[in-house]
Amino acid sequence: MEKIKHMFDKIHGLPNCCGVVHTDRITFGSQNRDHEENDVVVVQSVVDPDMKFTEIWLDYDILEDYERGGWLNGSNLKLSDGSDVGEYIIGDAGYPLCPWLLTPYQFENDDLPCSDSKVEFNRRHSTATAITFRALARLKGTWKCLQGEGWHPNNKRVMNRTINTCCQLHNIVIDMEELKEDKEEEVMEEQEENYRKQVRQVADEDAIRVRDALSQHLIESGVHTMAAEEEQQAAVVASGSGDGNKEQETLGRLRADRGKEKVL
Repeated sequence: MEKIKHMFDKIHGLPNCCGVVHTDRITFGSQNRDHEENDVVVVQSVVDPDMKFTEIWLDYDILEDYERGGWLNGSNLKLSDGSDVGEYIIGDAGYPLCPWLLTPYQFENDDLPCSDSKVEFNRRHSTATAITFRALARLKGTWKCLQGEGWHPNNKRVMNRTINTCCQLHNIVIDMEELKEDKEEEVMEEQEENYRKQVRQVADEDAIRVRDALSQHLIESGVHTMAAEEEQQAAVVASGSGDGNKEQETLGRLRADRGKEKVL
């Protein structure tokens, strides 16, 4: 549940939200959806940001299930004004407004200005609730029996089992797709790392060639640097006199002479 709450907060800006509730009706019996003998299963489901069904009620009221407890009883969220908000789900205006089931604001008089906070809440609420329509469209599009096509149950008990099974398979398919995407990302990251290693290896080889060529050029050119000349002359003076002070004086005179040459 913590992962779901984190996703709702990150994607839709609804902290501590645990899902979106939606009510749908699935007809079964005859392939003719208008047939008098057809029956209907009322499906109430909660969907997460990945379009997976986390809770399903068949011909059962979500309000009764909440009143029994054991659901949406996780940690509270401390808001900026100091108040606490418990775990909640969101639903459209057809549901009753409850502390654990938040519906959008209803603006009865369009002529009156609405506060920015209410407008922003409705915008985020609308964006988040849209995932239920995509989830149900994918569910029914994959499992045609839920639309009365092909094989379909002819009694409510079998239909309820069929709906539960289809929802579970729906979730499994999404999980497998996520695993595949994660694997593809790992492969791409590995390929990028191998490419970076190859680039570094080529760069290192080029650097070695440049350094080798430059060092060889320094030897073959026979160019002597000022620093090298000073070291050689200092060594000669030191070996001849053994006097460190004379060595320093000699180096000083050499530097002074070169300074004069530059001025001239």
